[in-house]
Parts: sequence; C-alpha cells; structure tokens
Amino acid sequence: MQYGPGVLAFAVYMTQYQLLPYQRTAGVPNELAGLGISPGTLQRAVRVAATCLEATVNAIRRALIAAPVAHAGETGRCVNGNLYWLHVLNTDRLTAYFPHPKHGAEALDAFGLLTLFAGILVHSHWSACQRYPCWHAFCNTHHLRELTAIAERSPSQPWATDMIALLCQANALVSEAQAQDLKALLTGDVERLRTRYDTILIEAKAKAGNPPRPRRPGTRGQVKQSPACNLIRQLREHRNEVLRFLTDLHVPFDKNQAERNL
Repeated sequence: MQYGPGVLAFAVYMTQYQLLPYQRTAGVPNELAGLGISPGTLQRAVRVAATCLEATVNAIRRALIAAPVAHAGETGRCVNGNLYWLHVLNTDRLTAYFPHPKHGAEALDAFGLLTLFAGILVHSHWSACQRYPCWHAFCNTHHLRELTAIAERSPSQPWATDMIALLCQANALVSEAQAQDLKALLTGDVERLRTRYDTILIEAKAKAGNPPRPRRPGTRGQVKQSPACNLIRQLREHRNEVLRFLTDLHVPFDKNQAERNL
C-alpha cells in the first residue's frame, strides 16, 4: 500500500512535534481510519521529510548567525540509553537544535554556529559560551535564583535581597521603556542603577563577611569558595554582561526563550 503526502505529513507532525512514539503514532490512523501503517513506514517518512527540509534548516542556521541577539542553552536527554545533550540557539522566530554526547566546548564547536555568530549571545554565564568573540549577556533569572537561595539560607546576607530588588526594578524600568517604544533608558537612570549595583557588591564583600578564602599552607589547586563569594565575584567581574539589558533594549532580562524552546 502507498500513502499520500497528507498521511505521511500527519505522521511526521505527530512524531516530531507532538513527540508521540512511533508505535503509538502508527496506532492513531489505524484506529481512526483503518490505515495499518507500520512504525518503519513512519521512520522512512521522517527521513524523507528531513531530506526535504535540508535547505530550510541551512537557511535557519544562516539567519541565526546573522541575528543581532540570540539565546543559547542546553538540556540533557536520553538517546539509545545514553545521556546526550540537546543544544539550542534561537531567537523568538528561529531555532536550531543540535544533539551531542558532550556538554561543553566540543559540542558547541561541532554545532558550528557560535564560531561565526557576531551578535549578542544571551546565556547563563556558561564558560563554554564565553570562549566565543561575540558580545555576551547573562541570564538574570539564574542570578535571581542564586540570590534567593543565599537570602533564604543566610539572613546575615542582606545584600542578596538588595540585589534582587535592584534587578527587578531595572527590569521593570526596561519593560516600561519598551512599552513606550523608547530606544533606550535615560542615561541618568542607567548610571543610577549601575552605581547602586556597584555599591551593593562592595558592601557585600566588605560588610557581609564574604572575603575570598585563602589557600591553606601546603595545599594545591583551586580554593573552594562559598556560593555567596562566587556570585559576588561573577557579578563584579561581569557587570556589563549582567546589565546588558539596560543599555540595549533588544536584549532580554533572561534567556527564557531558550528554556521554552528546549
């Protein structure tokens, strides 16, 4: 028996977008229309569709490389019983996925997009992404999560609550500006928020008891620091990346777009 493009397109849609297993997908047309399609026929339909879409996929990849702002992320998934990582680069309209058995730099290099990307890359201050010579913006939802954990565990760290309030206030100002179709925030507002940001981190290090832990005599390797100390260092060293959304209103507050696509 031969099946027309409508039946085969339905099979591709159910397996690749609705994520039904092949066996269950084969059961749907059988139960609804008496079409006894085998899982092997469905797999062949998917391979044919993939071949037909090669030009489209390449066009999406080229458009992502040229995008002014893109999001990067990854998540674990099981492939034939083994742990793989599904990497993503996307905008609000375009998405490229790339599965790879590795998590870090080797996988991103094999992905082949970030080496050519020259826009602003939004990610969770991941060192594998920071190797690429594009502009970077860090996900502030991750910062809020870490700040909340510090504030809940350590009442003696009031700076964490202050930083949460500052980031949320900054995000609200940007949202208001975007709603009014403004091109940028007022310079005075940006400088005021930056000054407050720096002051909070100075107080966090000096007054909240978060100096770096010294190396003990006779030990080697990197000294393990507290979560608060590590976060303070990251926020101080990467202020421009953390606050990129203040100076470019095309840059989002977080990389939630990548999370949703994954």
